[in-house]
Amino acid sequence: MIADSRRGSDASDAVLARDPAPYDPDMLTDDDRAVASALIGLDGIAALSLGGSRAVGVDDAGSDTDLYAWFRGPLVGAGTRRRMLGPLADGAVESFDVFGPEDHFAVRGRPVEVVYLDLATIDEQVERAGLDGLAAEVCATAFLHTAYVGIPVVDPHGELARLRVALATYPEATRERQFTELPQLAAEFAAQLVKAQSRGDWPMVLRRRAGLVDVVASLVLALNRRYHPGEKRLLFHLAQCDRRPEALSGRLRQACLSRAEDPGLAPGLLDLVWETAALREGVGQPSKPVAGGAAPSPCVG
Repeated sequence: MIADSRRGSDASDAVLARDPAPYDPDMLTDDDRAVASALIGLDGIAALSLGGSRAVGVDDAGSDTDLYAWFRGPLVGAGTRRRMLGPLADGAVESFDVFGPEDHFAVRGRPVEVVYLDLATIDEQVERAGLDGLAAEVCATAFLHTAYVGIPVVDPHGELARLRVALATYPEATRERQFTELPQLAAEFAAQLVKAQSRGDWPMVLRRRAGLVDVVASLVLALNRRYHPGEKRLLFHLAQCDRRPEALSGRLRQACLSRAEDPGLAPGLLDLVWETAALREGVGQPSKPVAGGAAPSPCVG
């Protein structure tokens, strides 16, 4: 069964609603501002924003601080960044480049991650999202979410304000690609999951279960014109969506906790994909997804 609690038509929802937390500068701390002050004067760094769980108001005692440093042109070297951040850190500042340039350290016992994002790359994504649509992969709009919901700490050139305006209307081309291509990817994942179960290939079962959960989340978020928040706290973010399959959180929880050999695992997750697709406005009765999707893509953001 499908629960559809939408208000009005799809067309009236064209402007994206704010994510759960209000846009409130009082959410920033003196430590946030001190880190921003240390970095904003470096060559290329144009703005800093607060993101992650603190930006959307779901942080807890175990949450770290996610700061995003937005740059144009060549990024200043890790050694220079460490020298600027060192006086603020409890101990050493560690630089990582596995997912792109990052600096990790702690301030007053709280872990801090500074992630460096290229404004030219984000601008290109924003443009492509509205014209041709971002590739229909899970978490495709995660960087757009980072730009849209982040709390500016310093924005002297108005870069973050400009991005916020550009992203206020959800890119329909991206939404269309999500609903055209992701159900087919889900069907492929489901078929591979069932085959893996028959072979006792449990690592593959886990991979394809995770892929199906990601597809469901991506479709529900796109249905509600919400940018994808990334891999963490998905049940919270999905619960904020007005339009979603009935008992979505409970069914996803069951799918995540079910034994790997559960024969209902793939059909149950594929049902959620089908029900989400059926909630779209003005598409009639969608065709059931068939195999033949693209290769999976990891979540980012």
